Amino acid sequence: MAISTFETLPEAYAIHERWLQERPQDYGALMRERVLVGAFFRAVDYVQATRQRAVLAQQCARCMDTVDVAITASSMDPACPVEDAERCEYTYNRQARAPFNLTGSPALAMPTGFASTGLPLSMQIIGKPFDEATVYRVARAYEQATPWTSTHPVLA
Repeated sequence: MAISTFETLPEAYAIHERWLQERPQDYGALMRERVLVGAFFRAVDYVQATRQRAVLAQQCARCMDTVDVAITASSMDPACPVEDAERCEYTYNRQARAPFNLTGSPALAMPTGFASTGLPLSMQIIGKPFDEATVYRVARAYEQATPWTSTHPVLA
């Protein structure tokens, strides 16, 4: 498993544990299955992953030394209908957001248009550690220059 799995699944389980026990019906089957796995990680694996996370966060911060923000795709695939569990499972691991969730880098997803299916496409704006303000300023400028935040999908 990837280091991000060792790091984020136990954290996700810790956050959702109470509601998963009290209100499991509020979660979709895919989300419930994914988060429940986090209950079964060994503490030693979590600690090792936390150490690796710190190294990755430092490396990511160094990569941002010469730029104000980085812009990437938010996902390698267009959005899919949430009811399509098979497609959601396929696209989940192809998201480009995981590295920045893992490193704690400020990142914000913004709409960029629509796929031929009518579902939204998006990019993400990534900033330097603790520089959310710049990420928000860039997002606001993009939002003012494009129509995508006020345009709604039309499903084909």
